[in-house]
Parts: sequence; C-alpha cells; structure tokens
Amino acid sequence: MVTGASGFIGRALVPLLLDAGYAVRAVSRSPGKFPSKEAETAILPPPDAPPPAFEALVAGCDHVVHLAAIAHAGRQQATAAYEAVNRRLAERLAEAAHGAIAGKFVFISSIRAQCGPVRQGIVRETDPAQPEDDYGRAKLAAEKAIASIFADTGKFTILRPVLVYGAGVRGNMGMLIRLARLPLPLPFAGLDAKRSLLDREALCGAILHAIREPRTNGGTYLVADAAPLSVAEIIAAIRMGLGRRTGLYPLPQSWLERLAELTGQSRRWQAVTGGLVASPLLLEATGWQPPDDTFRRIAESVRTERPKD
Repeated sequence: MVTGASGFIGRALVPLLLDAGYAVRAVSRSPGKFPSKEAETAILPPPDAPPPAFEALVAGCDHVVHLAAIAHAGRQQATAAYEAVNRRLAERLAEAAHGAIAGKFVFISSIRAQCGPVRQGIVRETDPAQPEDDYGRAKLAAEKAIASIFADTGKFTILRPVLVYGAGVRGNMGMLIRLARLPLPLPFAGLDAKRSLLDREALCGAILHAIREPRTNGGTYLVADAAPLSVAEIIAAIRMGLGRRTGLYPLPQSWLERLAELTGQSRRWQAVTGGLVASPLLLEATGWQPPDDTFRRIAESVRTERPKD
C-alpha cells in the first residue's frame, strides 16, 4: 500500500512497484488522481477517523509506504495541520499496520526532521535531531511514534530525503526552475554554497530497497544524491535542459539578500541558497547506490517538461 499515491513521489513510485511485480493499493486524499489503472485504489481516511477505517485500509497488504503529508500549510493553520497530518495520521496508520502486515512499514520523513533548511558542515543521521519549524518537529514526532509502535519487530524503515527534483516538481526547486526560465541573464553566479539534492527516481529506488533489504530494518537514513551542487550549478543544469546558455553573472550576495528581504522572500531565499550537505553513506552501506550524475539528471528532468514543437 502506498499513501500519497497521487503526489509528486507517489506518481513515480506506484509504477515502479508495479514493474517490480508488486500488487499495489494506491491511496490518496484526492479521488480520481491515481497514477495507474493497474493499481487498486482507496481513499485515505482523515487523522481522526475511527480505528476500523485504518484497519480496513491496510487489510491484505504485506508492506506499507507512507508518503502522504502536508509540505506547505497556511501560517495560521500550520501547527495544527502538521500535527494532524504529518504526525497523527502517520501514527494512526502505523498502529493499524503493526497488527496487520507481515512486511515493512516505510515512512518517508524529511531532512527537516534532522535540521533546519541551512546547516554548516555535513549532516549525518548520528547528529542530534534538531528541527527548526513545525513541519520538521511533526515529522520527527511521527518518526518516534513509528519506532515505538514497531519496537517489538523492528520491521520499519525511516527515510529522510533532502530536496527532491524531477519532472513536475514544485516548491523551492520549482521556484528555481521558474527563475531559470526567465529569458534574461541572472545574477546568481556567485551563489556557491553547496546543497544536497535527490532525484525522484533515486528516492523511489531507495523506497524499494528499504522494502526488500532486511539490513534497513529499524533504521533511519538520510537520502541524497552522491554530490551536492551550488545554486549556480543547479540553475546552469536547468538552463541546459531548456536548451539555453547558462547566462549567469555575479552580484554581491548581500545585494541579493536585500532584494529578497524587500520582496518578503528573505526566509525562502535563505532556504534555497544556503548550504545544506547531507551524507547518504549510511543507506549506501546497506546496498543502495546514490546517483552520481545530478547535473545531468536535473537537465534531463527539465528537458522532459519542455513543450514539444
């Protein structure tokens, strides 16, 4: 069973699991938006639904992959929304799955459960988890609940992906793509802080690996491509995918930060341009291979979205 099956990750994961020979129950909050006609479909209950609703949802499943989450909530409702969907829903689903499934419960958490959007040095799973916002705190609370529920069997895996890219991406990566599409030179050549990224297909591969690999039982893993890129390199890759010249020139970062502040985007600008390097070595030690061609993959993901002549 895959929750969040109609989302950005789910639309790639469900076909991968079908191709791997699994029967898939695709679960979503949005009826009519499922990724494949070959999958069985179901509607995700709300977090306050009675236990039988979750028990019926997982009945007959061997494994559960919990993707469903809220990534961006309105400021006034954010705390309650993250608590309900990102923490409580995960806990309810884990409780139902614990007594029903013979296989794995794989929870897709976030790097934000580990740290804030910017971090000095290399982030590792062995570092103390220090989320800096309600989203990250809710994800971390869900991780702890799942680990407690499955403490007797250890048949769970928690994945903490970094910023994910791929065709149709939104959020901060989508913002960079929109900037790169502008038909003019951009003043970002000096943005050299490195950020870890993750290819959507690689994340789906990591999920399949977690389902199959007993060495991931009971583990929490950062998931990232092998080498980070700077924002300048990311935009260059996007423009390559668009069939354009790089067209970047340097401006002092303080000027760009001031412009972001004047437009009310200071916090988001820091989240996109600040450094955050995550090590995928712990998951790699279990047999998963991170991509080592991020620049090419970003360009290719944008190329697939270009309108055909």
